[in-house]
Amino acid sequence: MKSFRNWTRHDMVKKFALDTKTNCEDLDSWLNVDMPITDDEVRELKRLQKKLKENVDSWNEQELIMKFIALIVDKVDYDSGNYKSFANRRLYGEIDGEEVGGDVDFMIASGKFEPEEPYFCLHEYKKEKGTDNDPLGQLLIAMMTAQEINQNQYSMYGAYVMGRNWFFLTLKDRKYCISDEFVATRDDIFQIFKILKQLKHIISNMLEEKAA
Repeated sequence: MKSFRNWTRHDMVKKFALDTKTNCEDLDSWLNVDMPITDDEVRELKRLQKKLKENVDSWNEQELIMKFIALIVDKVDYDSGNYKSFANRRLYGEIDGEEVGGDVDFMIASGKFEPEEPYFCLHEYKKEKGTDNDPLGQLLIAMMTAQEINQNQYSMYGAYVMGRNWFFLTLKDRKYCISDEFVATRDDIFQIFKILKQLKHIISNMLEEKAA
């Protein structure tokens, strides 16, 4: 079985004919959300942003997770009756006869104790300097694996973080869309938070359509 960490975009284009998509309606509707943020949320985001500005060049990956990313994700709160968040859980499957698998840093999925149907993968928290792999490729192979588990019923959502920069993705069939970077040390932090909150509505709507 080939681990997620060993996949690159080049590998996936050759093996699975993965390609970018020109019509990015799912991604656009997710990112262009505008919803209110409470005063308490604004204060907390500014506090976390200050820490990020002061430390982003010196934090290692685990420090970036624990002291910034995890706190923003917890503020959104993805744990509900129908889905919940999971960290560092194993995901594996088969794509076109190729067995793949690996640990996903963060995912939202159905399941009480173990992830069952994944809806969102946040993968590969990386420092901005000194990286020698392909975090986008690793996220995409995780999203494709999740898509196979879900039998390609709906679009997959994902994100990866490199230091202060956040990138958001959607995947449908063998085509994906990717956003420009959202820079968390700038006012983008408020839009990042709105995008993460909007994901709750997207997943809830997805589950309602599935149940109908």
